[in-house]
Amino acid sequence: MGFYELFFTDIMKGNEEAKQIVDEFLAVYGRKHRHFGHGVFHGVINAFVFALPFIGIHALLDNKTMKYVIHHFSYWLITSAVISGCISEFV
Repeated sequence: MGFYELFFTDIMKGNEEAKQIVDEFLAVYGRKHRHFGHGVFHGVINAFVFALPFIGIHALLDNKTMKYVIHHFSYWLITSAVISGCISEFV
């Protein structure tokens, strides 16, 4: 997507050369990181960045135990990893 964004304005203006460059690049390198493991990696990062702070703050404010945090974070970690892996592999 980052490579495509470099040429987005030119493509929207109707520049055929820019569209051809993007199409050739994506034909060769478009599926390089589109595998399940790469998606799992991003899912795990997202679980730590998004789910853990919400669960941690909720646990602190409601005086929940560490077992509560581990249980709920494990759910979000596994779910996020599997869903992200499936999106990366099949979409």
